[in-house]
Parts: sequence; structure tokens; C-alpha cells
Amino acid sequence: MQYSVALPPSPSARPQRPPLVFVHGTFHSSWCWAEHWLGFFAQRGHEAYAISLRGTSGSPEPTPRRISVDEHVDDLAAFLTAVVGRPAVLVGHSFGGAYVQKLLERGEPAAAGAVLLCSVPPSGNGAMIWRFLRRSPLSALRITRGFALKSACTSVDDASRLFFSAALPPDEVRRHMTRFAEDSACSLDVPDFNRKLPSRGARADERPAWVRACPPMLVLGAERDAVVDAEAIEEAAAFYGASSAMLPGLGHDVMLVPGWERAADAISDWLASPALAATVSGGKAA
Repeated sequence: MQYSVALPPSPSARPQRPPLVFVHGTFHSSWCWAEHWLGFFAQRGHEAYAISLRGTSGSPEPTPRRISVDEHVDDLAAFLTAVVGRPAVLVGHSFGGAYVQKLLERGEPAAAGAVLLCSVPPSGNGAMIWRFLRRSPLSALRITRGFALKSACTSVDDASRLFFSAALPPDEVRRHMTRFAEDSACSLDVPDFNRKLPSRGARADERPAWVRACPPMLVLGAERDAVVDAEAIEEAAAFYGASSAMLPGLGHDVMLVPGWERAADAISDWLASPALAATVSGGKAA
């Protein structure tokens, strides 16, 4: 498997902070983190890795096909064991957040913490699509067209509105669209994921045992996200008992849009929190 990495300027800083592993969603691979975020976090003393999951341009399959979430979780688990080699903080964006949740459900390899960033919620996309449909049929149509019919690879308007909330110049959008096309040749098997949702088996009065064993978590949403709504962010935060925040003025691809520093700063501040520091140092988080 292929990946991108940025290391702290001082080797002595590496053991003192947890490594970070950034996990992309559909239509993306490791390039989306390499644009800004890997260097940002390396400068703050973290080993920063971004994996390219199978079926993307970074780790291509010989024949286009459907990829299951389980296969992507297998990739992530193997990467954490073979390359990173110690508990890391996992940062999952969009469907990458689903892979992080499913890895936490497995319970191994152990994670030091997790950030769900504009992530698919534990109950999947179904209820969220219905909410978009009720609020704005055009928005629901754009989401369906953009992902299922892959118009985000061919329409500047759809790509701009879905991923960047019209915040990037058209030339920048086209540059990213080339990547979207390369990274979406293999489709994600969403029906298979819907049969294995992280929320399965959960009761209203009790979280599943694996959730109670999760490391410290942060859930972040974006105010102008056209793909993941505020209710999904609230759902994930409640399900995991995690702190949460909405990032003002940002679109879905918070790592690429102007103002990406605000999202990176929010994660950096959380990484310095006492609960996470206790977990990383081997203590018991509050």
C-alpha cells in the first residue's frame, strides 16, 4: 500500500507526541492530506501519515471493482501494524470516519485517540439523505448525482458545491476533480456497509461494550458542509460520548478549503488535552 508521511524537524520530538494517521474518504486518497495538513502537524511534533486505501490512484487495483468497508479497514489495520508500529490518533474524514469507527469496533490494533471529521455517522447515510431531501430536494439530488453518478468528477459546479462550498477558484476545483476521477474508479460497496453499521446492536439506554472501550474522541463538523449535516455530527458525538464542534465557514473538504487552518488548529488543541495526554502516556483518561 502507498502512503504519504511528514516527520517532525527534530527526531527527539517524535516519541513525545502520538503519531497521527489521516484516513481519506471516497473520491480521495493520501494527496488530500499532503496538500496542507501533514506538514502542519509535523511542525507541531507529530509523525503524520496519510494512507491511500486500495482501489484509489495511490494503491490501484488491477481491475476496477467494488471495495468493501471491511477491505479498507483491513488496509488501515495492516498499515498501523506494519508502518506506524505504535498506537496512533486516527483522523477519519467523510467515509474515512466510517473506517475509523469500524476499526475501533474491532478493537485492534489499539488506537491512542480518534477524530471524526465531517464523518459518516454511526447510523450511516440513510437518515441523513432523507433529511437533505426534506430540506432541499436539489441538494439531495446533487449528492446522489455527485457520488452515485460521479458527476463530481465531471461537473465543476457539483464538485465545487459538494466538496468546497464554492470557496475555491474553478481552476483549483478542476485540479482536484482530476484526482477525484482517479480515486473513484473502484466504487465503495455502500449496501454492504449498511448491513454492518457501527450503530447496530446499540440500545437507547446503553452504548455497546466496544464503544465504552474507545479511546478519547473528537467529532468535528463544518458549517457549510453540503454532504454531512449537523445532525450527523450530533449523533456521532452522543454515540461515542465525545466532545464536538462545528467549524464556522468551512465546506466538506476542510483540509483543502480556504480556512483549513481553523480545522487543523481545532485538532491540534484537542491533541494537547489532558485526557488524550493521559492515554498516550499510559495513564487513564478522564
